[in-house]
Amino acid sequence: MARPTIGVLGLGVFGRSIVNTLSNFDCDIIAVDDHEEAINHYEAILTHGVVGDFTDFELLQAAGIDTCDTVVVATGQHLESSVLAVMHCKNLGVEKVIAKVKSKTTRQVLEKIGADRVISPERETGVSLAKHILHRETTDIIQLDKDVSIIEFYPPQRWIGKSLSQLELRRNYKLNIIGFREQRDSNLNIHVSADYVFKEGELLMAVTESELVDNFESLISRL
Repeated sequence: MARPTIGVLGLGVFGRSIVNTLSNFDCDIIAVDDHEEAINHYEAILTHGVVGDFTDFELLQAAGIDTCDTVVVATGQHLESSVLAVMHCKNLGVEKVIAKVKSKTTRQVLEKIGADRVISPERETGVSLAKHILHRETTDIIQLDKDVSIIEFYPPQRWIGKSLSQLELRRNYKLNIIGFREQRDSNLNIHVSADYVFKEGELLMAVTESELVDNFESLISRL
């Protein structure tokens, strides 16, 4: 399988966090930012870094953005800049363009011109934090979109010693177990077969409908 190529337009706080995380994985990273010091700082981990204005179509083309599988427009400060960046990426044939926004109006505009995904990091982090505060049985909640969430939680005592096939969580509760950690700081293990037996103290990760998260304590009490 070919290494994916990811483009990051803008190396502010959000863009830098994306580049830092991507550097831990097997992928090529192309970054464009109008601050030379930002590009120079990440020179060692970038496949290609370009100093310039990412609203310039020719500059994006020269940077190799047309070779990217995914591009993140990582700054949402100016609507015009975001619009031009999304349009240019799509005109260059980028399959998936993700754009950061700060307002509902910007979201609507970028979706209409072809952005494949529009995110509001501050809002989405706030939503996840609020739900985590309210749902004491969970250790983390990530809302992927309005309908789907990932939830991390400790298994109820009644699950211990039982297998995934015995509990039939997917069929009965729309709870899809996708991995587990033996301890909080352990790596995520995604090899979960039907005969997997739940153990004391492990952390489970599951995908479920977002509406079920709001009643997770009630759901857990019935399992």
